[in-house]
Amino acid sequence: MVIMDSKLERLHDFQAYTGLTNNAFATKCKINPSNYAKMLKGQLSFTQRSIALIRDAFPQLNSMWLLTGEGDMLLKSEYDDVSKERAIPFYEVETTGGYNGMVSSSDGSGEIVGYIQPGGWFDGRETAAIRHVGDSMVEYPNGCILAVREVTDIRLLVPGRNYVIETSEYRVTKRVQRGSTPHTIALYSSNEEKYDDGRLIHEPFEVEFEDIRRIFSVLGYIVNQSGEYRLIKP
Repeated sequence: MVIMDSKLERLHDFQAYTGLTNNAFATKCKINPSNYAKMLKGQLSFTQRSIALIRDAFPQLNSMWLLTGEGDMLLKSEYDDVSKERAIPFYEVETTGGYNGMVSSSDGSGEIVGYIQPGGWFDGRETAAIRHVGDSMVEYPNGCILAVREVTDIRLLVPGRNYVIETSEYRVTKRVQRGSTPHTIALYSSNEEKYDDGRLIHEPFEVEFEDIRRIFSVLGYIVNQSGEYRLIKP
């Protein structure tokens, strides 16, 4: 069975709802990302197997809606209790502002553990939500959730703005400035607390562009005074 253009449009709509990139969506569905990209372009047919994989990955999806357009996109579930605006996928990874120079490892698989409904605060620009820990960035409370947007072109970095920088070794939240060479960026902390000898506890450091794996612009953060975040389980 082949999904025609109308079904492809509905699939695009559902993927947009999840907030996932093509690669992330395909990976979650256990579909080869290259094949999925061809499917979206109409270069490769969607089979019943593909539909089943998508349905298994997203049990909230109404497969009848996907196939025929009848009914609502989502099945009756806990998703019905939230706003219709797109939820942010929440990844089980951490970025660290820094505990006296310590940083979070970037070895985590980044599995989606749920979704956060921000109520449209970030105008749909966010692509993920991750937990922030540490005390070197005073504007972000320890344990808050950062709403971030991936930056695909490193030339678009804006000096003086906050980013999550991920290398193969660590993931940190810092304020970006120009580096000492054209091939580096300098990462600063907003916490200017000092030791007794006058040295900064959170000293700036530089990283080579070639060592950077991914960069996310920080759009804002989410906290909940009750200690519980509004997570919509996938």
